[in-house]
Amino acid sequence: MVGERLRQVLLEATAGTVAEGRSGRATHPVCGDEVELSVRSEAGCAVAIGWQARGCPAAMATAALAAQALVGCDVNTAKTALQRALGAHGGLAAHERHAEGLVLRAFAAALAAGG
Repeated sequence: MVGERLRQVLLEATAGTVAEGRSGRATHPVCGDEVELSVRSEAGCAVAIGWQARGCPAAMATAALAAQALVGCDVNTAKTALQRALGAHGGLAAHERHAEGLVLRAFAAALAAGG
């Protein structure tokens, strides 16, 4: 179960896309969770991020948190920034950690698409 602080991020978040952003999507092949990030970037770094997710609470909460935590990041700094943000919000349980990979793959796909 998603921790209380991470759950609060999800409850306060608003899903959506970013104008002029490029989308990147990732799907978990076993459970079917889906994350789509809409990223507007300048010089390879995210300046605005929107998110949409379907699946477990961890996938949705991690996508919502990433929309805040990955602003200013490029593909090389995203993992560290997301891990710090997740840690500051209580982290993910072992069975929820797939959500981190989903979000990072969607972020990389959006930046590769020219977001």
